[in-house]
Amino acid sequence: MPEEPAASPSVRARILRRARTLAPWLLGLGLIIWITGRVSWAEAWDAASQAELGAFTLVLCGAAVYWFLLDSWGYSFLFSRFNAPVSWAEARSLRGLTYLLTPINWNVGTAGVILHLRQSKGISAIDGTSSMMLYGAADGFVILALLMVGIFLVPDAGPMGNAIPGIIGFFVLQCLFLALVLAKSPKWGWLERIRNARILQSYRKARGVDLALLLAVRTIYFAGFIGFFVFGTRAFSVDIPVGFMALTMPLVMGSAMFTPAGMGSQQAVMLELWDAHGSAASILAFGVAFPVGLILARLGIGLLYLGDLREFQRARREAASEQALQ
Repeated sequence: MPEEPAASPSVRARILRRARTLAPWLLGLGLIIWITGRVSWAEAWDAASQAELGAFTLVLCGAAVYWFLLDSWGYSFLFSRFNAPVSWAEARSLRGLTYLLTPINWNVGTAGVILHLRQSKGISAIDGTSSMMLYGAADGFVILALLMVGIFLVPDAGPMGNAIPGIIGFFVLQCLFLALVLAKSPKWGWLERIRNARILQSYRKARGVDLALLLAVRTIYFAGFIGFFVFGTRAFSVDIPVGFMALTMPLVMGSAMFTPAGMGSQQAVMLELWDAHGSAASILAFGVAFPVGLILARLGIGLLYLGDLREFQRARREAASEQALQ
């Protein structure tokens, strides 16, 4: 029998693209089904109805503004230092627009930032990506440092204690990589190729004061999540010590990248890590209220910059028209 022709590269690419798009939604759905088998949604609804929702909403809105201001200042500093001048006002508009355009998939916001800067500031995609990689590296350092602080404050870390050697080892590798990229020697051929890669141009430009300032700002940023979770969970009768929150917050926030808006993944991680500090229904109630409330708060911030979105779209149309006439 004649063999069936293999799928063309374009067909395979479309299948892979659709699979990547669907995978987070399917994972989130699977985790929600798992949660449903563990906790009654009716009990979670009852727990939410008994929570101090007014206090929770105030804390969440204040935290959303706090994170927005720090995040946008970080963007302003980062791109002004390594690429092109970006004022804090411009960075606030840019961050607000990403809240408006990508409310569900927060990770897409990074690509939106790079695209906007390429169009408005002439920053190439690879140079913008280089700066965002440095930003992400700073986040990685801070998150690992907070994990180690949590380990110090919570000697009996339970099952997470098994991960301590891995956490410390990964932190050491992060430090080693940064030191090798920034150092002038050794001048091994393969290492020089890595150092001179354009994708690492922001790393090469960075000085000690730049890294110290960036790390300080990101530490304050992530400390806000610890504070919010400590006080926000108490509104749902879930009492988690600061040290244990420092230990678990990075895992809770990191889980959000696997599903749209963290739905399913964050709740599952909260239930697994916080089960000794409150009822499963209360933890689930908080776990749902947090991402939904944060999306609404960020949409509210984004709406403040709706006029900038229209101006941005108009500028893009004009640029496209000019190119068509040339």
